[in-house]
Amino acid sequence: MKVNQKLQTVFCVVLCVSIITATSGCSAFRPRTETINISSNPEGADVTVNGATYRTPTQASVRRDASIAIQCYKKGYVPYNRTIDAHLNTTGILDIVGTCIFIIPCIGLFTPGAYSLDETNVNVSLYKE
Repeated sequence: MKVNQKLQTVFCVVLCVSIITATSGCSAFRPRTETINISSNPEGADVTVNGATYRTPTQASVRRDASIAIQCYKKGYVPYNRTIDAHLNTTGILDIVGTCIFIIPCIGLFTPGAYSLDETNVNVSLYKE
């Protein structure tokens, strides 16, 4: 009888751990970064995204849960500055709903996967000075 009770206990622990892991919030399983595409007219402008410098057209991988600052400049043109914010995405909203039913999905809300950038394709038009 003791062996049967131990097996039941082990089974219950494994089942509980599996359920907690499976319902830990879908956002926890999404990537931490998001890719933004940046192009400019004229091409070949220098662009700084959160301190990293690129030349257009380019792609940059940035954290999806924070605002990003974009500066674009080219000699003879007026500099361009822009900030792109992040918002709670559908996966994050589902984590909120899941939290109302079963508390564990709230873990996903503390991860970058619960958010998305407001815009991922940036087209910059530079004007001559």
